[in-house]
Amino acid sequence: MLHDKTKLKNNRDQATSVMKLTKNYYQFDALERLVETLPKQAVLLELDEQLSSHAIYFGKYAEVKKIYVPIKERQKEVQDNMLCNHIQQVEIVENDLETWKTWLSSVHLIHFSKRILHHDIVTQLLPHLANHTVLWLETENKDYDDLLATGNYHLADRFPGHSVYTFQEKPNETKENSADVEKKVLAWLDTYKGHIDDVANEFAKQQINTEAKHQRQLEKQKQLATKNWNEQVAKHQKELQQLKRQITDSKAMVKYISDAWNAEKIVNHDLNQRIYTLLETEKPVLLALKERNIAQQKELAVLRQQK
Repeated sequence: MLHDKTKLKNNRDQATSVMKLTKNYYQFDALERLVETLPKQAVLLELDEQLSSHAIYFGKYAEVKKIYVPIKERQKEVQDNMLCNHIQQVEIVENDLETWKTWLSSVHLIHFSKRILHHDIVTQLLPHLANHTVLWLETENKDYDDLLATGNYHLADRFPGHSVYTFQEKPNETKENSADVEKKVLAWLDTYKGHIDDVANEFAKQQINTEAKHQRQLEKQKQLATKNWNEQVAKHQKELQQLKRQITDSKAMVKYISDAWNAEKIVNHDLNQRIYTLLETEKPVLLALKERNIAQQKELAVLRQQK
């Protein structure tokens, strides 16, 4: 979409690429210059069916009666573009010079794009043109000066990439003075400087948008990395707390076992001491019992012998 809300089908050609970048009409400066030369209710012939934007511009910003567009293969595209932008002055015609002869003399401006321009088509059209017809050629090639001079068409204006010819009974040999030349040069410089500034501004906007998009992506990645980092830290802290609890429980278990073992040692020691004490106390009795037993055995032996 252009700055004035004009909508065009997005074809892959030079004109579309330029308009997509600048958001303005293709060859806008030339279109502005040519509109100023047109009379009211002018009739135009746009020879390049790829340049729907030219027809739309003239239909919107010039008081034209009709714009003829010869069609080879883009009829639907041209029709859709005109319908979408409410341009009613365009009439699609066959790409056949013989069928143009009935209305060709009424045309005020013919545009020969770089893609269309050729000596043959200029030669074919020249005999059928009226004196008021202006020829707009996308070229600075001076070879066309001689060709068009044969039909009394002479150079009226030439600016970068374009030449404009009008019908003159005699060539205009009046030389421009240096002041006029300087004014034209300055005007051209201002025009193209404005165009360059527009392109530069558009590029700057695109660069700002790209940088902002890149910054948003970086911020998103940073937030994601921070989130992942926080999740990992929380996970490790949880595992650390669990490990600390396990270590505390293990220490308590070791202390419990150690205390139990020490208590058992104390009990065993006391028991052994009591056993030793008891043995020491009962030892004389046991020895006396042993001696008495021995004496009884001896007495029994003596009794057995007496019998």
